[in-house]
Amino acid sequence: MSNADIEELWIDAWNQLYTLRGERRDVVCLLPDGQRCTFEDCLGWLQDSVYAGYQVHSAEVWYQGRKAIQVSRSEPT
Repeated sequence: MSNADIEELWIDAWNQLYTLRGERRDVVCLLPDGQRCTFEDCLGWLQDSVYAGYQVHSAEVWYQGRKAIQVSRSEPT
């Protein structure tokens, strides 16, 4: 996979995260191990994961009574 392909993948992942966040500025992000992190840290985690060769996923979930974003990754197929 070329660097351009990798950059396109993490940009797509970032765009999806921004879409899930919407207008909320205080959104909680959850890493696969359940650790809470800031939105900015979540963006960095996605980028690092893509550059390490993982496929990344994000989804809106309920966490402590409010919407949050859960990110995960899987080995490339």
